[in-house]
Parts: sequence; structure tokens; C-alpha cells
Amino acid sequence: MSLTRFLVLFLMVVTGLVFSSCKPAEEETPEPPDEESIDIRPEVVFDVATDEPLQFYIESRGVAEPQRRTKIIARIGGVVEEHNIEEGLRVQKGDLLLQLEDEEHTYDLEKARTEFLQAKDEYERKLRSQRSTGVEINNQTDELTKINSGYAHAKVDYDRAKLNYSYTRVTAPFGGVLSLREAVKNNMFISEGSYISAGRELATLIDDRTVNIRFEVLEAEVPNLEVGMSVQLTDPNDHTYEGTIVAVSPEIDSDTKTGQVLIEVDNPDGAIKTGMTLEGRIFIRSVKSKVKMPREALLERDGRTLVFKLNGDEAQWIYVTPVDMNTEWVLIDHEEINPGDTLAVDQHFSISHQQKIVPLLVD
Repeated sequence: MSLTRFLVLFLMVVTGLVFSSCKPAEEETPEPPDEESIDIRPEVVFDVATDEPLQFYIESRGVAEPQRRTKIIARIGGVVEEHNIEEGLRVQKGDLLLQLEDEEHTYDLEKARTEFLQAKDEYERKLRSQRSTGVEINNQTDELTKINSGYAHAKVDYDRAKLNYSYTRVTAPFGGVLSLREAVKNNMFISEGSYISAGRELATLIDDRTVNIRFEVLEAEVPNLEVGMSVQLTDPNDHTYEGTIVAVSPEIDSDTKTGQVLIEVDNPDGAIKTGMTLEGRIFIRSVKSKVKMPREALLERDGRTLVFKLNGDEAQWIYVTPVDMNTEWVLIDHEEINPGDTLAVDQHFSISHQQKIVPLLVD
């Protein structure tokens, strides 16, 4: 072998040894952990039981309606001389709402009055004449004399003229607030100098100092309601009011299986608007037991009712029998559950007896 070939082979061997020595060592694969040694604890939400009594209410909702409401209508046609008809204007009984020009009606009234006085004189003259001739005056002869003298007809005309004259002035029949909702919808506004026809609807007067609310309640709940019961009311803005039952309907709707109660609410500042929906609760009774807890605490397993009680870091299930309940709360009387105990109310549906958990207190 020549020296050159020997050197080439020697360099190849050395190079291979160098590269092999630089190759990193293979990483060791970690051993998987023992699954039985991992402590996985679910989070469970708890609440504290109390000894407060359980309040029972009948809940419903209804729409506010005024005790008095009337349409303000022009009884006769005419030209508007003055008006005080504005949206939301609060008025008192007797306040002027509309004044029509009354010259024509004043003339008709004076003319009718004059004719009435003339007919009255003629009627009285005929009566004197009848008495002087010995005619017996009774109801029948008196009525005939009124007709023959023109008195009866003139009196009707005079009364009609007085009535028409009174119609030129429209006043508020009671205190309240004006609504122009219909006028706005029909684009029927009025202004001074404009002509309005007889029967024209001008506004709606609403007496909103006291409002009524009708509640629909289930037929099974009607026997629990009485006149005079207090009602807690809440409007859409969460403002609260106190109402009173003033009537319970004697009838049940056979289709809906509900009855009606009428509730009266003082509304001195007009905060409750006509047509507003209010939620209501009517207190029925109060029940006391050993413990009151949220209804969410109740679970059912294998046809039995139970709750989970916090015991250290474990959830301990206890079979219970509710004493009474409503939609939110439950009363129980159990020797192992006392006021102040912490009971699971959420995220507890799949846990088991004596399972270790991470307890969270409800907000």
C-alpha cells in the first residue's frame, strides 16, 4: 500500500471518530406518572343554611289602568277661540280646556229666551182666563194649555239654546293629565282659529293619582286571596310600590283556568304610567322549620332526595325529606343538618359521597 493511500484512509477514520464523539446523547424518556397518585378535586359551589322562615307568595304581572279615564269631545262644531290641550298637561277639575267662539250661540240663546218669555206670558194669560170662566185646572188641561200657548215648544228651544251655549266651553270633568295619543296617531291637532266639527275627539283625560292593576292567578290560588291583602309591586325600572287587593273576581276563566284580582295603588307623582306592566307578589303565609336552604341544594339519586354537606374537604351526602318548599327555598328538619352548615348548591351534580372537593362559597 502506498503512503498516500494510507494517509487518506487514516484521515477518514479520524474524521469519523471526531463526528461520532460530537453526536449528542439520546434524551432519556421520562417514566409516566402513577395515575393513582394524582389528586383531582372538582370545584363545588356551597351556600350557608339558615333558620329563617319560608315566605310564600303568589306571583303575577298586570298592566296599569287608571281608575277614571274619559275622552274629551267637542259636542258642537265651531271656531277655536282658546284651548289648553297639550300632551301631558296636568289639569284640575273645572279647568278650561276649550273655548269656541260663541257669538252665534249667544244670539240664539237670547232669541230663544225672548220667545220663551213671550210664550210664558201667553200661557199664564190663558190660565187666568180659564180660571175666570170656572174651568177646572188639572194636569191634563195644564199640559194642553202649555202646548196651545206655545210655552212647551218655546221652553224646549230655550233649553236647547242654553245647552248649545254651554257646549262652547269645555272644562275638565275631574283632575288628571291629558293624553293626545289618539290625536297624534290620527294627525288631528287643533289650533286657535281652526274649525272643529261636532264629535271631534280632542284628548283623553286620565286620572292617574290612583291606578288599578289586574292580576291573573291560577284557579287553585284564588281561595288564598282576600280583599285587603298587601301586594308588592315592581315596575320595569325596579321601582317598588305597595298595593292593596280591592276585589277578587267571583268567576274562573274555563279556558285559561285562572281568576282575576284587582289591585289598587296610590300614584301621587304619576310614576306609574297607564299601560305599564308591573310584576307583583302577594304574601300568603309563612312557615318555620329547623333549616332553610336554597332549592338548588336538592338532588335526586335512585328516587331519593339528598343534599351534599361540606365536611372538611369532603362532600358528604345526606338523605332528606323536604318539609315545605317554594320556587326558591326548601325547609328541612334533619338531625345532621343545622343552621350555619354549608351545603352544595351548584356544580355538585356528578360528585359522590365523601369525595374530596374544592369548596367555593356562593357570591
